[in-house]
Amino acid sequence: METFCYYLLKSSFILLLFFVCYQLLLRKETLFKFNRFFLLVGILISLILPCIYITNFVDISLLNWENTTNVAITNTNKSLINWITPFTILIIIYASGLCIFLYKFILQTLQLNKFIQHGTTKNVKKANHITTTEQLAPFSFFNYIIYNPNIHTKQELKTILAHEEVHVKQKHSIDIILIELFLTLQWFNPIAWFYRKAIKQNLEFLADNDNSQILQNKKAYQYTLLQQVVSNHQLSIINPFFNSLIKKRIVMINQQKSKKVSAFKSLIILPLLALFLVSFNIEDVYVSDYTNESKNSKNLIKALIDKDTEDSELLKIKADLAKENFDFSFTVVRNENREIKNLSIHISGGNKTKGEVSSRFNSVSDNDTIDPTYILVDTDTNRIIIKNTDADIIVSNYKNDKNKQVLINTSTSSDYDIKISEEEENGYKFSKNSTSIEPIYYIDGVKSNSETVHNLDTNAIDSMNVLKGESAKMKYGEEAKFGVVEIITKK
Repeated sequence: METFCYYLLKSSFILLLFFVCYQLLLRKETLFKFNRFFLLVGILISLILPCIYITNFVDISLLNWENTTNVAITNTNKSLINWITPFTILIIIYASGLCIFLYKFILQTLQLNKFIQHGTTKNVKKANHITTTEQLAPFSFFNYIIYNPNIHTKQELKTILAHEEVHVKQKHSIDIILIELFLTLQWFNPIAWFYRKAIKQNLEFLADNDNSQILQNKKAYQYTLLQQVVSNHQLSIINPFFNSLIKKRIVMINQQKSKKVSAFKSLIILPLLALFLVSFNIEDVYVSDYTNESKNSKNLIKALIDKDTEDSELLKIKADLAKENFDFSFTVVRNENREIKNLSIHISGGNKTKGEVSSRFNSVSDNDTIDPTYILVDTDTNRIIIKNTDADIIVSNYKNDKNKQVLINTSTSSDYDIKISEEEENGYKFSKNSTSIEPIYYIDGVKSNSETVHNLDTNAIDSMNVLKGESAKMKYGEEAKFGVVEIITKK
């Protein structure tokens, strides 16, 4: 349902783009056929474009994910879920409005069918003229023209039928049905109501402009329009001859004809739609870069944690890691919709003969909920990688082992990269990219410098941790924007 809500918002925004372009650039032009096309395209694109996504492939550059133990982690609390939330209330209100407007549409269709069934039908020029004794203003619906011949003079009737025959010939009822159904879907959107009015106005302008009577006597045609101003029958799915747009129709009848080149002004909508796609409809697809080191690994545990992860699944990951001597602890904070808004993870342990490891992760996101977070634990090499896919952050923590092989890498996709490795004879080696700015170093929570770190006894180091990007700045401030190396010594 949340996806559908986003769809409605995006659709409303696209409709707004078309409506603004029409009002500013096309509304006063006499390019009625082009305006009809433009307005119809606006409806169709607002329905279709929100479903189209530009795929952006993001290289995760992690371990090999083949032959893994897959654990899909989703979220929730074991407490009873309170269904009465502002979101569910809005959904109920929307669904109620949708049902009301759909009922109204069906009711009008049945009422229209009643006029057709009880009237006298006569086929004239591929149109079905239906005469009735009802006191109603003339209108058309698809190939039906319904009117009461007893309340109009012959000349008035001739003018009216010429107008309605244009509606029938050009199938204007398709436009009406389409906008009415669209309005049923977006009844809450005020732009949709204005858009319907614009479509109906343009159809009347088009029928006034193309009928035979106005070509013969424009003045007499205008007098006929003035004789009645408001329709006696209020069906929104029809094309009435008399309506409250008489003044505007007369103005457009006398309007100077626009040049066809004026239609090119509407092309401004194309870059706006492109901007919409780039801004709101980019879908990230995360692909892994398989390294040679992990291709031979047969014991790789993978986990994905997102905003919908359930506690039961987190506990399953805990149990799977416990089988491999890893301790997995977590803390989650949820919003009123039971989605995870904050996440804290600590993984430690492993095979003691290979050197125990420890890694911590705290979620960082610009949204109200956490971004998807990947966890990979290679039990063969005692390697832990935690990756937040929507940020240039990898938090990795490796404890030294008997072979003195320690490596901590941050994501190579960002503008700063820190590498920490331990060499057999030369101790720890710290390297960074070409920039002269070094990361910040902390030893047991106390700020230090690279010289002190280089002189540390390697046997005294228990574990190291690298923070980057927003994760580092959130914890240590703006000065940490180029990275932080946290070193924990043995107690």
